[in-house]
Amino acid sequence: MPFFDFHIHPVLKSQFSEKTATTDKFSPWEKLHKQDIPFLLKWCTEFEYILESQANLSQLVVNDCNLICAVLYIAERGMIENGLVKSAAKGKLKRYLQQPRIDSILAGNPYQLMLNDDLKTLTDAVQFGVNDRKVKLIKNKTEYDEQDGNTIHVVFTLEGCHSLCDGLRTYDKTTILNNLDDLRSKVSLLSINVTHIEQSPLCNHAFAMPYLDDEIFKPTGNRISNDGIDIIRHCYENEILIDVKHMSLAARLYLYELRKNTGFFNPVNPPLVCTHAGFTGISSNEIPDYIAGYNRPSGKKYTQIFHGKPVKYGGGNASPCFNPCSINLYDEDITAIIDSGGMIGLSLDKRILGYQNYEESPTGNYLFPVEDEYVSYKEKTLFFPTARTEIGTAIADNKCVTWKDVKDGGTVLPNAGFQHLRHFMAHILHLIVLTGDNASQALKQVCIGSDFDGFINPVWCCESTDEIYHFKQDFKDHFKNFANESSVELPAGFDITNFCEDLFFRNGRDFVMKRLDTLNR
Repeated sequence: MPFFDFHIHPVLKSQFSEKTATTDKFSPWEKLHKQDIPFLLKWCTEFEYILESQANLSQLVVNDCNLICAVLYIAERGMIENGLVKSAAKGKLKRYLQQPRIDSILAGNPYQLMLNDDLKTLTDAVQFGVNDRKVKLIKNKTEYDEQDGNTIHVVFTLEGCHSLCDGLRTYDKTTILNNLDDLRSKVSLLSINVTHIEQSPLCNHAFAMPYLDDEIFKPTGNRISNDGIDIIRHCYENEILIDVKHMSLAARLYLYELRKNTGFFNPVNPPLVCTHAGFTGISSNEIPDYIAGYNRPSGKKYTQIFHGKPVKYGGGNASPCFNPCSINLYDEDITAIIDSGGMIGLSLDKRILGYQNYEESPTGNYLFPVEDEYVSYKEKTLFFPTARTEIGTAIADNKCVTWKDVKDGGTVLPNAGFQHLRHFMAHILHLIVLTGDNASQALKQVCIGSDFDGFINPVWCCESTDEIYHFKQDFKDHFKNFANESSVELPAGFDITNFCEDLFFRNGRDFVMKRLDTLNR
C-alpha cells in the first residue's frame, strides 16, 4: 500500500539555486551529497541529518509516496539573511546555496517566485532529465491513481501568508487575498498557516527557531489582528482550511472561541487541521506546573521560559518525554481538531516529538533537561495565570524526565533510534488516552506530517523517506508492547495491521479525497 504525507517539502532544497552559465539548478530529483556538508557542520553538529535530502522527488517515487500534501513556502528573510547561510554559500554548499539566488529572493516578489519557480521546479521533471516518473497536480479525486507507482499525486498547503506578499515583510491584506484567490484557481490548496516563524502583523506566532539568534523570531504580538481574521474568514468562505501550527497558543485559543460564534465563519466552520505536529502531553492549564524557571530580558517584549519535559508513558527509567513548548499541541488543541472533524499530521522532528539529547555536563542551573521558548509578554497570563501562585509543582512531583532517564534511554544508534520510536508511539498513546471513548474515531484523524526536506532534525528511526517502510514495520512490531508497558488499554477491536495502514496512508488519503469533493462542489 502507498504512503501519504500531510506536510512535506520536496523542492525546498532546490529553492536556493538557479541555472547559470556554468551550473545547472539543483534538481529536486537529486540528493544533496553528504560530502558537500562542511566539516564543522557535519562532525560537530547534527546538520548532517538536517541538511541531507530527506524527501526529494526520487525518494518519494522509490518509496511509494504517491500522494502528498506539498508545502508552498518561500524562506523568510531572517532565515536566509543570517551569517551561517552566507558562510555556507561560499563553501562546498554553494551549488545548493547560491548567493545571487538568495539575494534575488530577498529583493524579489515571494508570491511570483513561488508560482513561477517553485511550482515549475516541482512539476517539470523533463527539465531535470527525468522521463519515466512525474508529478501530477490533482484537482479532483478521479485524477488520483493509487496504483500508479511512477507518479507523485500532489495537493498543497501554504506555510505562512508572507509567501503571498509582494515582498518579504511587506504585508498588505488586499495583496494577500488577491494572490490567495489566484493560487487557489491554479492548484488544490487544502490549508494555510496564517503565520510562520517570524513576527507577523497578522497573527502572533509560537517560537520555533532555536538555532538562529535573531529578534525577529521571538514572539511579541497578541493573538490575531483584524486583518488576520479577515484572511481566515476569506479562507473559510472558500473552503481553505486553517492550519493551527505556528500560531501562538493565545492565537489558537482565540480562533477556537471565534469559531463558536454562530455565523461568524459562514456557512459552517470547516475542519481544523495541524499538518505537522507534536503534542505537549499536557493541558494548557498545566503549563505553570512544568515551568522550571523564566527570564524577562530588560526592555524586551517577550519572556523566556524554561519548561520541564512531561513523562506520561513507558515504564522504568527510560520513559520518553514530551516537548511542552507552545509550538506543540496542548490537549485543548487536540480536542478542538478532533471534534471539528479535522486531521493531525505527526511530525518526524525529534525535538518536536520531545526527544532529549544527553549532556554529560549540562549547561545552565538545572539538574534535569529543560526545553526553552520565548512567549510574548502580551500573552504571558496563559503561562503565568494571575490566580496561580506556584510554578513547577509537576517538576517537584517527579513528573518530568531526568538526565538519568535520558541516559538510560540510550544516546547512540541503535538505542537512540529506538528511543525516538518510543517518543512517536507515546503520541499515539496520548491521543488514545485523551479521547477516551472516542479513541477509535480519533485514530482515524491522525497521519504522518513529516516536515521532511525542511530544516528539521529527523528521528533516527526514520531519517528520511528512504526509511519509511522500516519505520512503519517497527511501529507495527513494538506499539502494542509499548501500550502494555505504559498500562494503556487500546480501543476495543484495535488491530495493529489495520491501524498502520490508516496511520501511514488511508487516513490521509480519505481526508484529502473528501476535501477535494468539498473544493469542487
